[in-house]
Amino acid sequence: MNLSVKSLIYFLKSSCRICTVAVFVWLLSIPVSGQELLPDSTSSVSDNASIAPAIAPQADSLPDLKIPVMADTSLHADSVQNDTLSKADKELKWGIKISDEALSSTVTTHATDSAVLDVKQNVFFLYGAAKATYENLEITSGKLIFYQKDNLLTAQPLLDSSGKIVSEQSFKQDSENFTFDTLKYNFKSKRALVRNARTQYGEGFIISSQAKKNADESISFYKSIYTTCNLPHPHFGIRAQKLKVVPGKVIASGPANLEIEDVPTPLYLPFGMFPINESQRSGFILPSYTMEERRGLGLQRGGYYFAISDYLGLISQVDIFSRGSWAVFSTAQYANRYRYNGQLAVNYSYSKIGEVYETNSYTSKDFQVSWTHTMDGRARPGTNFSASVLFGTSDYNALNTTTTANVLNNQYSSSISYAKSWVGKPYSFTAALRHNQSTQTGQVTVRLPELNFNLGQFSPFQRKVMTGSPRWYEKISASYSVSAINEIKFYDSLFSFNSLTFSDFDNGIRHNASVQANYNIFRYLNWNISVPYTEYWNTKQTFLQYSAQKEGIDTTVRTGFFTSRDFNMSTTLSTRIYGMKLFKKGKVAGIRHVLTPNVSATYRPGFAHDPYNYMYSSVQQPGYSPVYRSPYEYTPVGGPGNPNNSGTLSFSMQNTLQMKVRTNDSVGTKKVNLIDGLGLNGSYDLFADSFNMSNITMNFFTSILDIVRVSANASFDPYKYEGTYKTPQYLINTDGKAANFVNGGMSIGIVLAGARQSTAAQDSTIANNSEVKRLLQNDGYHDYYDFNIPWNINVNAGISASRRRRVDRPDTLVYTPNFTFNGGFNLTERWKVNVTSGLTFNTIKDIEPGYTTIDIVRDLHCWQMSLNLVPFGAYRSFHFTLQVKSAMLQDLKLVRRRAYQDNL
Repeated sequence: MNLSVKSLIYFLKSSCRICTVAVFVWLLSIPVSGQELLPDSTSSVSDNASIAPAIAPQADSLPDLKIPVMADTSLHADSVQNDTLSKADKELKWGIKISDEALSSTVTTHATDSAVLDVKQNVFFLYGAAKATYENLEITSGKLIFYQKDNLLTAQPLLDSSGKIVSEQSFKQDSENFTFDTLKYNFKSKRALVRNARTQYGEGFIISSQAKKNADESISFYKSIYTTCNLPHPHFGIRAQKLKVVPGKVIASGPANLEIEDVPTPLYLPFGMFPINESQRSGFILPSYTMEERRGLGLQRGGYYFAISDYLGLISQVDIFSRGSWAVFSTAQYANRYRYNGQLAVNYSYSKIGEVYETNSYTSKDFQVSWTHTMDGRARPGTNFSASVLFGTSDYNALNTTTTANVLNNQYSSSISYAKSWVGKPYSFTAALRHNQSTQTGQVTVRLPELNFNLGQFSPFQRKVMTGSPRWYEKISASYSVSAINEIKFYDSLFSFNSLTFSDFDNGIRHNASVQANYNIFRYLNWNISVPYTEYWNTKQTFLQYSAQKEGIDTTVRTGFFTSRDFNMSTTLSTRIYGMKLFKKGKVAGIRHVLTPNVSATYRPGFAHDPYNYMYSSVQQPGYSPVYRSPYEYTPVGGPGNPNNSGTLSFSMQNTLQMKVRTNDSVGTKKVNLIDGLGLNGSYDLFADSFNMSNITMNFFTSILDIVRVSANASFDPYKYEGTYKTPQYLINTDGKAANFVNGGMSIGIVLAGARQSTAAQDSTIANNSEVKRLLQNDGYHDYYDFNIPWNINVNAGISASRRRRVDRPDTLVYTPNFTFNGGFNLTERWKVNVTSGLTFNTIKDIEPGYTTIDIVRDLHCWQMSLNLVPFGAYRSFHFTLQVKSAMLQDLKLVRRRAYQDNL
């Protein structure tokens, strides 16, 4: 460029903005054989010229070259405002004609090394951590080349002497973010061509030899692999010739093949669909297959997940077996943040065991219903609604569960409750439905409803404004509650809604009131008085008498409204006695012994006689003496159950022993518990005709270094025995001994574990990743293993002894040991073994292994291999699983199992 042209540019720079732009347009049209270096100041050219726009470099890190060609930065100062103007407004504002090929927004660039403009070819070069930003697009590369004529940007990497890429290569647009080797991008068509691209969608990664970004923002990949392994060279992946990504929605592939360690497997997929949207999404649930002797070849838990809305999802799965058995499992999951969450599952199975001509063949139709609901306490303070429902037929667990732990459960229980409390008020209300079912006996108990109103403890005689010490009557407090229960009992195999009548229900109301007071006597004695009172309102009375005609029990039921009441009185006197010994020298600073004696007395009247007459005399078998029974023993609220006057005088003594040890730190001493508890208990019946003294019991427990737990108990009888006959004579009066040993036991528990490794990253993932939370909910923690604990062991061992009395031989002691343990250890950093087992002692010499499970786990980085083995017993089985850890590909797994149902 000659000097006259430069002088003209410098002169025009001081004039108006429009003149500057016009001269710059004219300069670009002049043939020039050299290259001009850009200045170091930031500049930007908007679409205000009749040529293809230049890129505006942010050249604050470029060499300080003061060439006035593009020194005017006034256009860049309001580029944001200009981008919002229409084409006509820009032409009117700047007074020039804008080309139809001009871009709609400003392109801003940055480079740390240099920027070069080839005026003749209209090509712009950026070197060193180059970056170009256009609207929502950002491209970073070692070298950027912009061809103004074609609106084409090329990104190339910087290489070291060995040919390794040393520059950052990235493409960012909204949620899209991937790395690459080389890239071409057209600003007008908004299309891009990328070589060796790598990008992440959720938990999945796509590594492709070539990618093409389309104008609709979808991306087409060629010769790609999809994987959830985050290593540069993944352990596995699904290789496909063609992939297409619709951002925020789905990844779709043509024919694909699973590869493990670059080795193709026989698993081919005709197509693939991988959802990548953050919200709920529908999709298939792949089944696992099994082979059983009784039910044949089967596919288990295959189905579909229906994403009905952001708040509701439905899982529908089926089991199908070759010998005719099948099952349907439906689970609805719902959640509303800060309000409630829960799930409802309804399962039904048809089990066909054996053929009709076989002796032991049978069919079974079973169902199970479960519902859990939790209300967030912040939704409605003072109000709570919760549900935990589980009921079904007795054989459902034995025939349909896939884990042995479930089949060991022989109880179904349910509770649906609504609770209301009033702020600043001492009362609360609860309404509930409860259910309990035994799978062994088939008996079902349902309470519908169960209502409770509670009035908390209050002091009726206390002054509103307290001054000075409270008077004796002000220490009297009271409480009250009322319960209303409607209950029905039946056997699940005999129940029918058609035959259900109101008379099948038992119902009643129970009132509970209590008055108590607590006083301090002579400074050191605590005296407590309590008088509880209960009143029962029942609608049925049941009388049982032996019938010689029926040769059995004859039952008579009376209906109506029946009231009864029950009360008693009790008083307790207790104190604490301290003993302490201090040492001036040595490691032990002192020893403290605390003795807590307690004496109590109770009285309860007999309700079988006047003036109450709440009980009746019943003969259970011919020749036996009559006994008193309550006509309300089968009602849900009960009734008085004490036929005769009763009163006891009880005593107890509890002991603790502690030691203080001197330390070398600033604390000085630390406390060590030698005995956490050592107790002695007994009672004397004031109204009994004989055997007034109860057995004397002792208990002991302590812990050593929070590792070893030791406990023991024993019971002693103060009366003399002649063979197996208990005499009313005290042993101390006949043999000079206070009491004889009756039974007792001792147990030792040991808990040991290696130092836990840091779990900060794991805890952060659980807290911030909603997908991980979903996998771990509903007891999902049991499906995964914690490799942060190198080893752990929990051992419980004990022995119990009981005295066996004989007629013609000396008494003997029968010992029954018990032993259980569970624990695990890491064979290596990625191998883990967990064992749960024990020993069953029929006698000292007759020993059998208890229920034993062995879990072997191998962490394969992006895969997990696990083997659950029950080596022997009625539930002998194994379950082998090799599966991908990621939730995205959680159905990509290999399962082998032997069902415990074949042993039943």
